[in-house]
Amino acid sequence: MSSNDAIAGMIKGVLSWTEDKIKEYLTKFKHRDLAFIEDPQTITLAVEQRKKSEWDLFKKYIDDYDLRVLFQTGLTLRVLENTNKDRLESLRGRILKKHGPKGLHIAQFVQNGFFGKYIGNILERASTPEELKSGIKNLLNNIEKTCLFVNVRDDVEKRSQEAIIKINANCPETFIISSIGSAMKKCEKIKEKVMKGISGYTIELYKTDIKEIYFFNRSSPT
Repeated sequence: MSSNDAIAGMIKGVLSWTEDKIKEYLTKFKHRDLAFIEDPQTITLAVEQRKKSEWDLFKKYIDDYDLRVLFQTGLTLRVLENTNKDRLESLRGRILKKHGPKGLHIAQFVQNGFFGKYIGNILERASTPEELKSGIKNLLNNIEKTCLFVNVRDDVEKRSQEAIIKINANCPETFIISSIGSAMKKCEKIKEKVMKGISGYTIELYKTDIKEIYFFNRSSPT
């Protein structure tokens, strides 16, 4: 096939696109960082999250490309959990495929509203904007070492030991144990066991009727 035939075939294919297909292509092309989401409606929703004050705060301190994308998708997950469960699960799957379990955990951390609470927690101890920026990046880049997300099906003893091992091995400035809904009772039990297995940390609690987050803040030199 000649190059002219190939070009003619491409043009013919484009001309046969529907209006919706054209809109889909333009949306993905314009927002290539979010193209992995696939669904044009969800991409548009993710772009709208840039208007939120949380996004303004986050981008002030974090310029990492992937973290910015994950923050946007986390805000998008939060909207979808109350509006469209199918698109919620689809987006979760897309994030997992593109960014792996760590990326999904970062997005869910934002989805659950824990980022804002973390900022409130660290602001009391960060003396400079650089320290605040470093703390945020460290938390998110090492989220598998600095956070424990409690599920209602979790074994309390096993998860408690997992948290104790992570804290004693990594000595993070802040370690987070969080849960939502029916997992909150198990989260409280895990917190109690963890406090007995570590030293040099104080606890700060944020809790509502549907979610809770424990901040284990290091209070003594390692």
